[in-house]
Amino acid sequence: MRGRVATGNRGRARWSVAVLTIAVLALSAVHLRAADPSSAPRFDALKLQTTEGAAFPMGSLRGKVVVLDFWAPWCMPCRASFPFLDGLEARHRAAGLVVVGLTLDKDSDGISRFLESVPVGFPIARDPSGAAGEAFGVVAMPTTFLIDRDGRVAARFEGGASSVHEKLEAAAEALLAGKPLPEGTDVRVAKSLQATSDVKAWQRGYLADPIMSLDGDALTRTIREHVHASKEGAAGDGGASGGGCGCN
Repeated sequence: MRGRVATGNRGRARWSVAVLTIAVLALSAVHLRAADPSSAPRFDALKLQTTEGAAFPMGSLRGKVVVLDFWAPWCMPCRASFPFLDGLEARHRAAGLVVVGLTLDKDSDGISRFLESVPVGFPIARDPSGAAGEAFGVVAMPTTFLIDRDGRVAARFEGGASSVHEKLEAAAEALLAGKPLPEGTDVRVAKSLQATSDVKAWQRGYLADPIMSLDGDALTRTIREHVHASKEGAAGDGGASGGGCGCN
C-alpha cells in the first residue's frame, strides 16, 4: 500500500512540474512577443517622398531621434502645432533631434498653400498612398510619434494642444539624454473621436466639427482659426469643452 501511495505521489509531482513548466514557457513566449521590437512599425522602413516627388532621404536620419508628425493641410490644430515643432527642433537639433512633417494628403496645391502660410525649417515628407498612416495606425489629426535612434517608436501623441506639446518635449529630452521616458507619456484621444470607419483620419472627409477645417474663403478660415486658438479645439459649434478633432 505504501509503495502504491508513494508511486501515486511521484506521478502527481511529475504532473505538477510538467504543468508548471508549460505555464512558464507560455508566459515567456508572451513576454518575448510583447518585447519584440519588430512587431512595431519602423520609421526607416517607410517609403516617403519629398514635396517635389523625389525619394525622401531616410538615410540622413539614421542615428537621430526623430519626431514624426502626421499632419494635413486642412487641419487647424496642425497649423497651430507647426510653430511649436519648428522651435522644438531648433532647441534640440544640436543634441540629435530631427522633426519630420509627414502629410498623406494628395492635394499638392493645398500642401503648398499651407506651407506658404506656416513656413517651417524642418523637412516635409509626403505619402499620398496613405501606407504610412495605415502602418502607424493613425486615427486622429495631428498624430506625432517619437522615434528612437534605432528607428523604433518610443511614444505616441495624438492631438495638438499645448499640454500634448509639453509631454512631447519632455519625452524627447529624456530620449536624447538616454533616460527612461516619464510615466504616462503617451497621449491618446477619446475613442469617440478616433476615425475607425472606412474614412481615414488623414482624409478630408474626417472632421468631428467643420470648424476644424482650413477650407473656404479667407474670412471663414480666419474666423475658424480664431475660435480654435481661443478654445484649443472645438466641439459643438465651438464650445469650450474642446476636442472637436481630437486636438485636446
